[in-house]
Amino acid sequence: MRRRLERAQRAGGRPRAGLGLAVVFLAGALTVSGGGMTAPRPVSGGSALVPDLAMAPLGDFRIEVVNGRRLLRFTAMMVNVGQGHFELRGSRATTSQKMSMTQVLYSSTSRSAPVAQQIPTNAVASYAGDGHNHWHVNEMMRYDVWGGGGTFRGAKVGFCFLDSDPWATTLPGYNGPYYRGSMCSTNPSALSNRMGISVGWGDEYEYYLAWQWVDITNVPAGRYTVRATVDPYGFFTELKETNQCAWARVRFGATGSSVAVEASGRTCVNDIGDSIFANDIAWAYDDGITVGCAPNLFCTNSRVTREQMASFLARALHLASTSTDFFADDEGSQHEGDINRVAAAGITAGCATNRFCPRSVVTREQMASFLVRAFHLPATSTDFFTDDEGSQHEGSINRLAAAGITGGCGPSTFCPRASVTRGQMAAFLHRALT
Repeated sequence: MRRRLERAQRAGGRPRAGLGLAVVFLAGALTVSGGGMTAPRPVSGGSALVPDLAMAPLGDFRIEVVNGRRLLRFTAMMVNVGQGHFELRGSRATTSQKMSMTQVLYSSTSRSAPVAQQIPTNAVASYAGDGHNHWHVNEMMRYDVWGGGGTFRGAKVGFCFLDSDPWATTLPGYNGPYYRGSMCSTNPSALSNRMGISVGWGDEYEYYLAWQWVDITNVPAGRYTVRATVDPYGFFTELKETNQCAWARVRFGATGSSVAVEASGRTCVNDIGDSIFANDIAWAYDDGITVGCAPNLFCTNSRVTREQMASFLARALHLASTSTDFFADDEGSQHEGDINRVAAAGITAGCATNRFCPRSVVTREQMASFLVRAFHLPATSTDFFTDDEGSQHEGSINRLAAAGITGGCGPSTFCPRASVTRGQMAAFLHRALT
């Protein structure tokens, strides 16, 4: 195995593209396709050999404590199992810009083969001065972890890829390593670079490398799914896109460094298909109420913030835009327009004078009041639950129950101060609107 002697010359990240998501259930699985960006151009003429990016199995799981933070570390490797080499060339006009990446296809796997096609992509590269000190293609891979404690993203977002390890030496186009870390360029003023993965080769990111982790500080003990995805935003032309993931189901405690791997695979699993809220989430996608939190993820068990709640409601109710800026603490929030919409509709008055507290987590009792105002639910004399006595939201909780939108969290209990997850939010809205 060729160790990362050139890792110090590697590469880093890209701005995230917005995604429009279409959801379809097939044989009990949820598949999500991305939109809202320029798709890779189809290869024409049959003269260009197309690569196929895939993920090798994940491994080397362990937990490391650094400066009081618990970091889940693991090794991941993207591989090229296609017909042709995977190559990107970066270019920019001035040093103030990020590099735009063009995919290059060749007519054969010979190193002297002519270029058959150059395909502009939405990928960009940026220079990382984080100890790597070289250029990286942003969002080339993505790491996500989810379970009962929520959904968490990996720290590493930028990659300088190269031929580090042989993977499938019997493929017809295999002819040895070629791409090196030095091609990514260590010059922050560079106007061009080049990187790639040859047919049958992989680019491995060992567990000990910088940013090769997911922060699990204060994450509850339990079982979690770790998923690595190559080309998660569909930037590049490939033979197929069904083999771009590897996953492992792991178990770890609230303390300690050990990680038990209970299952693994190389399919693109998600946090939706096995959820009790799967039908509610699919409905929310189909009705345009959500676009998810990441490619093929809804962050089902993550807690809903007040700004996210505003966007859920604004989309669900098709609230009209407003020119009034109601609050001072939501400047810069991507949800600011929706926050103003729900305020204009009388659904919220904020959390204090001139404040909305956009990043505060929504509790179940607060959610009840949001929904009662949003759907104008009538009053009721029935007291449905025993654990909401003294809550200023008790009337709203009872209205919500009378409308059949909630059955509580247990016999005669509502758990008013518990937080609301995104999966639960989808269920509440689904019941309210259907």
